[in-house]
Amino acid sequence: MKKHLPSVLVVILFFALSNLLFAAVSITDANSINQFARRIEKLPSGGLMNLTFKSNIDDSLQPMLIKVPKDYNKSKPWPLLVVLHGLGDGPIVAPSIDSMVQIGPFGRGDLWYRDLGEKDVLECLELAKQIFNIDPDRIYLSGFSMGGAGTFDLGLKYPDIWAACAPVCGRITDSNRVANAKNLAFWIHTGSEDEVVPAKYSKKTYEKAVELGFKHWKYTEHEGMGHSFWVNWDHIEKWLLEHKRIMSPPDISFISQTPARAYWAEITEKQTDSGLARIDVETASQIITVKTSNVADYMLYLKNAPVKLSDMVIVIENGHEIFRGHSDGVFNRALDRRKTRNICAP
Repeated sequence: MKKHLPSVLVVILFFALSNLLFAAVSITDANSINQFARRIEKLPSGGLMNLTFKSNIDDSLQPMLIKVPKDYNKSKPWPLLVVLHGLGDGPIVAPSIDSMVQIGPFGRGDLWYRDLGEKDVLECLELAKQIFNIDPDRIYLSGFSMGGAGTFDLGLKYPDIWAACAPVCGRITDSNRVANAKNLAFWIHTGSEDEVVPAKYSKKTYEKAVELGFKHWKYTEHEGMGHSFWVNWDHIEKWLLEHKRIMSPPDISFISQTPARAYWAEITEKQTDSGLARIDVETASQIITVKTSNVADYMLYLKNAPVKLSDMVIVIENGHEIFRGHSDGVFNRALDRRKTRNICAP
């Protein structure tokens, strides 16, 4: 399926040594995106770019900050860092990181990266993939203050997009959703003297991860630091690059307000509109154990799961075996459980 590309008016601020270069590009289709990408490669050095694009959401003009590595070329895939700004600020990037492409979405201002703000971040991400050669398994997320909260929210809502997340001075509204990061690393940063978003909020979130047994989570409370984005980005850069996205984890936990997908499990229908829906999936050889809460139906994309499609698959749901047989690659609970004979389903 061909993706619809946004039409874009681009204004670039590019710093090359002591020279300040300006360029304007109109991106309306795949050809002009490729032309823009080639133009970036011809510039003598990397730098900061202020880009304004026409959104597909409502045709409004939206800003995005881009930082390009000094030795960028499109012959190899590059890691991408998405950085979310704080309340009342404009787009930002991590100041000293130069090993990856960076983008700073505006997120429609102060919407806390929800609704239109969330859609803006995802639209910027897709645009970056069109312009640059991005490694889909090395896409990272970070942010400060409101952007730290956005890093928690978007990281946990879309755990299969990111390779790792590094929120700075952020907080989460519902720590139960930490379960969604069973396969996603977080390094939480906060300041011991932060009076805007006190460290106790970050610490509580980390304690939830520890309770769940998440050894891939880290927590650093910077002694004497207030509400600040000035952390050791060299250390964060190194840590981020140690992680790659996990695409086919054997075990999945996913909590969502609406029907949604994470990895190879998708909640397709809730039992009730109110409350959260949850699905937990565990794989042992060819046996898939599913536990659900407030889930009416779901799908398992077994082509992406760690099972052999050539062998028989068994699905056990909430203690009852509901399927035993061969799959075409997708298990649709609403259909496949009815195909199974001699098995009593709840």
